[in-house]
Amino acid sequence: MSAGNDTRRPVVGSSRALRCEEARILLMGYLDNELQPDEVRQLEDHLAVCVECRREEQEFRKLGEVTEEMLNEEIAVLDVDDAWQNIYRRLERSTGWLLFSAGLILLGGYASWALLTEFFLNPEEPIVARLGVGAMLGGIIVLLVSIGREVLTKYRGERYREVKQ
Repeated sequence: MSAGNDTRRPVVGSSRALRCEEARILLMGYLDNELQPDEVRQLEDHLAVCVECRREEQEFRKLGEVTEEMLNEEIAVLDVDDAWQNIYRRLERSTGWLLFSAGLILLGGYASWALLTEFFLNPEEPIVARLGVGAMLGGIIVLLVSIGREVLTKYRGERYREVKQ
């Protein structure tokens, strides 16, 4: 503390001038309306002449206002039942997609095997038909892989996917 803060500051009409240290002790009681009338008068007289204590009083008032605003804000309450329902829903959907994908892969594999043995390896089918069907199937596979890759990269890159609107 500087020497200027420890000196008594003269207060007009008061029997005793407060030092800054004493004023700071009374400051919180003043802001909470807990002081006796003579203490209020002494502190207000001190605040009228002391810039540092007046600045501290203003900062405490601002802090009190911010605290009051924060206390008045409604806090989002976590609904535990809703959270568990969300977890179950995600697990069910993930399991469903996994089973669907596995079935699709198995059926696709079987269809590919049947197409390969019955159509592509059959010398009775014209080569143009075999090449045309092969090109068409190859194009479909490339498109599906491209779409899947794009969806995955977009989903992974989405920073706000968990934010509810």
